[in-house]
Amino acid sequence: MTILPANASPAALDRCHAVILAGGSGTRLWPLSRALFPKQLLALNGDLSLLQQTVRRVLSLFPPERVHIVTNEEHVFEVRAQARSLDERLDTQVLAEPVGRNTLPAILLGLDAAMNAAKGTAEADAAALPPLLAVFPSDHQLHDEARWGAAVTRGAGLAAEGWTVTFGVPPTTPETGYGYIRRGAPLPTADAAPQGAAFAVDGFVEKPDLETARGFLRQGMHFWNSGMFVLNGGVLLSAVERFQPALAAWWTTRTDTTLAPGIPLTHGYSTLPSISIDYGIMEHVDRIAVVEAAFGWDDLGSWEALYRLGAKDERGCVVQGDTMALDCDDCLLLSRGGKLVAIGLSNVIAVQTRDATLICAKDQVQRVKDVVEKLKAEKSPLVDVHLTVRRPWGNYTVLDEGPGRKVKRIEVNPGARLSLQMHHHRSEHWVVAKGAALVQVGNEERTLTENEWMDIPKATLHRLTNPGRIPLELIEIQSGPYLGEDDIVRFDDVYGRRKEG
Repeated sequence: MTILPANASPAALDRCHAVILAGGSGTRLWPLSRALFPKQLLALNGDLSLLQQTVRRVLSLFPPERVHIVTNEEHVFEVRAQARSLDERLDTQVLAEPVGRNTLPAILLGLDAAMNAAKGTAEADAAALPPLLAVFPSDHQLHDEARWGAAVTRGAGLAAEGWTVTFGVPPTTPETGYGYIRRGAPLPTADAAPQGAAFAVDGFVEKPDLETARGFLRQGMHFWNSGMFVLNGGVLLSAVERFQPALAAWWTTRTDTTLAPGIPLTHGYSTLPSISIDYGIMEHVDRIAVVEAAFGWDDLGSWEALYRLGAKDERGCVVQGDTMALDCDDCLLLSRGGKLVAIGLSNVIAVQTRDATLICAKDQVQRVKDVVEKLKAEKSPLVDVHLTVRRPWGNYTVLDEGPGRKVKRIEVNPGARLSLQMHHHRSEHWVVAKGAALVQVGNEERTLTENEWMDIPKATLHRLTNPGRIPLELIEIQSGPYLGEDDIVRFDDVYGRRKEG
């Protein structure tokens, strides 16, 4: 049960909608985190993914109809599946960005969803009040959810009074990878408990050098910037109009009553500036408050953080997966593919997947993002995908590939179907390994069972469906001069994906 500060306003919390930001690629956790399956979708420290942990925490404070999850369209089906596993009503609460544009446009998507959800409610109609937004990244770990709930409630009360609210984490080390908030005068409160403490913001400092961070720690007047906010929708829109005219023009055009119905808010989204709420709004507006985040907070943004928070053995090692450690001290050893054996290592990060291995000194983990940039420059697929790729209908795993050929294992969920499609450059040979497949080639349909096969010539219309109650598994052998995943033209797709690519 959430503990509320004595001065908390339940009425303010009733106006508040939660917006969970589930975009981003998590490059500092490569090779486990990839662009098409980033860190927030991974279970790094338990059975639930970071996103699911965030959703579960938010549902303890907000009803499902006031929870909105913003993600990239590449992740939308996995995000929906993960959210739906916690509450089926969340399936319709997921918003998809066609392209990432940083946090401010994503928050505006959440505001639009909150305003639509608030229409017709007695509270909104009676008071004509804009909704409040509590904004949470999906990749944080919190240690005291009761205090977190109290802090959010305190923030909602301040936002209802017109404050723009952020949450500041009391620093424990001179961290150079975080932004800092300088606190000013304390704000009045009827509760002296730490979780209710709030201050006017005196300024922001972006990622200081080590000596400056040490000074902040000694002075005791600075917080780490947690990236969580509570915003007044009306104040936010006024600030966007004043400080971000391009975003304001997009918002105004979208809400113009002369606009043709059915055009989604993401219409024209790719033309928007990529800008964070910190740079776009927080550093410009007046009346900014910081609520002290005395609930234990960690940003699981690097392998060092995962080591620091992980359960350690008698020699200080965090070990996950199929791993053997001999005479190793203070290491993170993680395997998600094959046996990982480490001998005589000290202060090392070793992470192994089926197609990539990272080995680095623990004090060099911030350079992982440089590795990702180099791989991007090389156009390596290791930046984007694992060997196993999730799709809304199931998944596929690349088993082997070489010039002119690729072999996949495809798994289709019971009752699921792929798009009606064709390929310009490749032919395919399908062999059913388990279950039954309903295959359409041209205008003909045929049911295949185990060990039966079918050829799909290039430039031929085809579709695969699993009509059974168990997963369908088949082996696909592709042949042709070009085998990229973008060699696809969709003619009919039940998941609403693009026709090409």
